[in-house]
Amino acid sequence: MKDKIKILLKWAVVFLFCFAVIYLFVFFGGWRLFESGDPILIEIGVAVVLSFFVTVIVEIVTGLEKRVKSLEERLNELEKRE
Repeated sequence: MKDKIKILLKWAVVFLFCFAVIYLFVFFGGWRLFESGDPILIEIGVAVVLSFFVTVIVEIVTGLEKRVKSLEERLNELEKRE
């Protein structure tokens, strides 16, 4: 449960960051690139998709870093035994 809350919190931070970047892009004229009449819906949709992918990538990288650290610790233990 604690891990799920951490993942959800990370996702929320990434979502807010993506939303802010897209909002600034649309605010300064990026809305002309889209044909939709409601740029807020476009921003929210793109922010959700981007935040999902960024969150998945961050979780994968974090997991790989943990695996590498554990392997380094095991290697150090084996070297100390010799």
